[in-house]
Amino acid sequence: MNFVEDINPFIEIVMKNNLTYNVFFATMIAFSCYTIQAQDSDRMSKSEKIENTKRNENFKTLKNLGYSEKEIYEDLGNANFLSENYETALYWYTKLFKLSDGAGVKDSYVERYQFAMKKSGHGKATDFSKEKNWVASVKSDYYVKKSREQKFNDFYINPTASKKSIEDFVARETRAAITAENKVNSKQEELQIAITPDGTAAYFTKAVYVKPEYGVFSKKELVHKIFKAEKVSGQWKTVEEVALGPKNSSAMHPAISEDGKRLFFASDMPGTFGKFDIYVADLKSNGKFGTAKNLGKKVNTDENDLYPNIVGGTSLFFASNGHKGYGGLDVFMVEVANNRVGASVNLGSPINSSKDEFSLDIMNKNGTGYVLINRGEDNGAVERVAFSYSKSRNSFTPETKDDGILEAMNTESKINYATSIFEDK
Repeated sequence: MNFVEDINPFIEIVMKNNLTYNVFFATMIAFSCYTIQAQDSDRMSKSEKIENTKRNENFKTLKNLGYSEKEIYEDLGNANFLSENYETALYWYTKLFKLSDGAGVKDSYVERYQFAMKKSGHGKATDFSKEKNWVASVKSDYYVKKSREQKFNDFYINPTASKKSIEDFVARETRAAITAENKVNSKQEELQIAITPDGTAAYFTKAVYVKPEYGVFSKKELVHKIFKAEKVSGQWKTVEEVALGPKNSSAMHPAISEDGKRLFFASDMPGTFGKFDIYVADLKSNGKFGTAKNLGKKVNTDENDLYPNIVGGTSLFFASNGHKGYGGLDVFMVEVANNRVGASVNLGSPINSSKDEFSLDIMNKNGTGYVLINRGEDNGAVERVAFSYSKSRNSFTPETKDDGILEAMNTESKINYATSIFEDK
């Protein structure tokens, strides 16, 4: 009996009901279609054994790369389909349907399965247009669709904090520009934004999907990129990506120097010492940024170094879980001159603790500062805690008597600068 010829009339009837088609189709495959591939190993030809070996190797390779079974069956089915290796395409599409009894499988996979059956000589299937663009069909399944509501909902937010859309950001900025004095009132913990001193440009991080460097059918990867928005006639417009590193690397947590000439940020681009390092790039007269420079081993570690914030022109605050600290992410400070970088100093207790502290801002005119902390039992309970300090003769003296903070906050301290990657030209 030719199963495909017998079942096709039923397929055509069931296709009229889209709600049940995939489940029905998968059920019939589960009971019968697998016989197309399943053969007695003793009767297998040499070429069939070689093909089975290749299938197993391909599966193991993708599995070791971390792909799920569903992704593997989809990718290998599509790859063989476009290579016109229809028997092997049927093998992987069959496994795809059996995996979930057809639930959640796109109609496009059913269509390619039917076409592969027809081309491999297993019987007649539904008529197909000779002009069908199968490459476009496959590529459309890998396209990441985003609704209008989701379009701006994936900006990089400080860990575990609530999200804020760019529409709200634009509306807020139009009502009242964020300055160094009122930045705290803008709920900075919800969306990290760097505003230039003249208030005409804003830098923020957005999550985007990019195609991996390798793998024709590999899923798009989520990375973070820094974008720039310009204020024109009181309105934020002209949003564009800032080219700071390779396409497949992330760049996030932008911070602008007080003179507007340097952009500090965190990135996992090639050349980092750890997972994420802090970099700086100079803003050229033409509005473009120069080559990003790694701040070197006095700042960066073999772990994560994140959330840079430049205060007073040369004092860089950042979070790290790689330097010696109290545990988790601690806040550090380092002096960064034009071509030199000093030693990183832990701000000590009570600023830091065994939990995470990951962002600090100093308000120069009112003697206060804010630090974002996560010290509760709930990992999502991020809080913004205020602290005060006294300021005299251009040096900060925190009210707490912790020696670590006194050393770090003193901008007139004698620091023995050393060469770092930052100063390499």
